[in-house]
Amino acid sequence: MRMSLAALALLLAPLTAHAEEFILGAPLSLTGTYGYIGPDVQKGMMQAIEEINASGGAGAGRTLKLIVEDDGSDRNQSITLARRMAQRDNALAIVGPNSTVTALAVAPVVNDLKIPMLGIAVSSAVTQAGPWSFHVMAPPNLLMTGLAKYTMDKLKPKTVLTVAGRDNEGAVAQIKAARAYFEGKTTLLPEESALMSETNFSALATKIASFKPDVVMIAMADANAASLIVQCREAGVDESTKFVGNNAQASPSFISIGGAAVEGAFMAADAFPQARQDATAVKFMADYQARNKAAPSQWSAMGYTMIRIMARAIAATATPTRDGVREALGKVQGVETLLGRDSFSFDAAREPSYEPLVLTVKNGAFQLAP
Repeated sequence: MRMSLAALALLLAPLTAHAEEFILGAPLSLTGTYGYIGPDVQKGMMQAIEEINASGGAGAGRTLKLIVEDDGSDRNQSITLARRMAQRDNALAIVGPNSTVTALAVAPVVNDLKIPMLGIAVSSAVTQAGPWSFHVMAPPNLLMTGLAKYTMDKLKPKTVLTVAGRDNEGAVAQIKAARAYFEGKTTLLPEESALMSETNFSALATKIASFKPDVVMIAMADANAASLIVQCREAGVDESTKFVGNNAQASPSFISIGGAAVEGAFMAADAFPQARQDATAVKFMADYQARNKAAPSQWSAMGYTMIRIMARAIAATATPTRDGVREALGKVQGVETLLGRDSFSFDAAREPSYEPLVLTVKNGAFQLAP
């Protein structure tokens, strides 16, 4: 029996509909200053992509394709990659960049191009750049205020000295939020700073030792913070002085670089799936270990979470378009992710809302702080 072309087209139409692929562009820092973040983010993203494609998590008949390129931790390169992914690759959305510095550079660009972006950054300036830019990390008033409160409640310092990476807008904002909480509750010693590119902190370490602070709070990248703490101990900072840090320090490299000097340090963290028992975290841990032969970092969990959130937004659109995904992202509420202790939502200002964690280093490993 012969079949007309029209009938054949009708028969094949459902097959065509089931082959819908959407591209997500990921400009990540696989090298450079923030290269301690990007590779783990990529691993988490790839795991989520495979799960979502296998389960239809982006909507029936839809698959996601992830394009990852290295921005070298450079603002201009991150902008170039975001433009290329939006214009040449026709990406539906951008998942990245993975630092506040690069995300702040890209945010105005994605708003000009009208493509949704879900980046890793702590600064609310990312969302304030326009309705197309979102971020997943807790803003300073949530993350660092919680850490400062923990510091006062548990460590009860009489004096606190702070250090920020002055060339990182997120780190500066984090210390500002923490100092605002400490104000009137303890004696705040001078506000110190250093460049993220520095490795020799001997002069700063000697100055910190001279103040004999009860707590030193540091908002810097993992390697910088670890090196500073090592040099502080070498400069004579007493063992009774506690070091407290931002979420960048909840990275395996912080421990490997800092060694015994960072034992007993405390830090904020956006994710620590090792301590959760919910089905999502348990499955993620098992699958990640099987794929990578290593335990995940908070950055792996964050990459995984970003793809799940983006897939949720895509699934919520009848016909995925950039504008439809942007609108759906703003409505994300109560998504079970790996961030914090519970679910993830965007608040009325499109800021991430979840409960951050506090970790400590014990016996050379991270664990939840008591």
